[in-house]
Amino acid sequence: MKIYCNTEELAAAINIVSKAVSSKSSIPYLEGVLLEAECDRLYLTGNDLEICIKTSIPCNISEEGKIVLNCKMFSDIVRKLPKDVCEIKTEGPAVVISCLYSDYRIVGLNANEYPSIPDIEITNSIKIASSTLKDMISRTSFAISQKMDRKILTGSLFEISNNSLTIVAVDGYRMALRTEALSGTCKEGKFIVPGKAENEVVKIISDSDEDIIEVGFCDKYAVFENETFTMITRLIEGEFFAYKQAIPSEFKINTTVKTSEFMKTVSRVEPIIDDVQKNPVHLILSENALKITCRTTLGSVNDQFNVEYDGADFEIGFNYRYLYDAISRCGDETTVLRMITPRNPLIISGENDDTYLFMVLPVKLS
Repeated sequence: MKIYCNTEELAAAINIVSKAVSSKSSIPYLEGVLLEAECDRLYLTGNDLEICIKTSIPCNISEEGKIVLNCKMFSDIVRKLPKDVCEIKTEGPAVVISCLYSDYRIVGLNANEYPSIPDIEITNSIKIASSTLKDMISRTSFAISQKMDRKILTGSLFEISNNSLTIVAVDGYRMALRTEALSGTCKEGKFIVPGKAENEVVKIISDSDEDIIEVGFCDKYAVFENETFTMITRLIEGEFFAYKQAIPSEFKINTTVKTSEFMKTVSRVEPIIDDVQKNPVHLILSENALKITCRTTLGSVNDQFNVEYDGADFEIGFNYRYLYDAISRCGDETTVLRMITPRNPLIISGENDDTYLFMVLPVKLS
């Protein structure tokens, strides 16, 4: 292999595929990036056997070929090269990387031993704006469970129904849901994407409304791709939490608050939060006021702001982090809080936006 390419474009491509490269593995190939030069393109692939990402950049090819290089070392080298055209050529098992007066000679691995990309037959797919997909994942992935004993909840449900895509994440204490209408007629289906894969998709895709991402899936894999990259991820198999049945249909309390004011007031509790004791944040609804109180081993706080409420006093408690995570992802200027009793979950949604919903379970107050 002997090619010439731009170092900045090469560094950007390595950054994309590195998200599917193991940082530490007993298998050297899983710490490597596969380089393949053909048809005036340099293709780069990262594959940790759970996620596989492939992208490419233009290059001038004197000799086609392929090689595997340690991703971290290759990335460090390319980032330190001058912003110019570099030459990459193989000499047996070695690879020579040159740019202006800089020359590196490193050892590569046989590309024929690199893990193959899964052969996938897509059974269903949708197209969605990159900015929309990014927003949907960003506003739900915080509720993904980190506990491996309930593996089914370590990912998000992607559900296609009624020409809409709904993404749902649940960790047993809270739930986040985001729905978006899709253009055209879409075949119904659902699949569970691992949280790690979602996080990497968000890092790769742009904020552009013009950039369209195609999401395809089959029984065991999902594929996210556009003109610049392809990402394949294994799916989590099993039956997801029956989230629709968990959402109450009737409420005794409905009150509207200014989102920014609610978020700032709740955030003032953070300086005294004891992460060990996990003391609850108290929300107390009284006539025309929402009071926020909390008492921990580090101190106490009391605050309030005005709301339209004329019912009986109502007190309910929450884990600070769970409550704040949900509020901070509300997209409307005003937020609706819906409750039944201090033992039932709080439902948070937009007053004029029905595309998202957050549910937070309360904690028992002493």
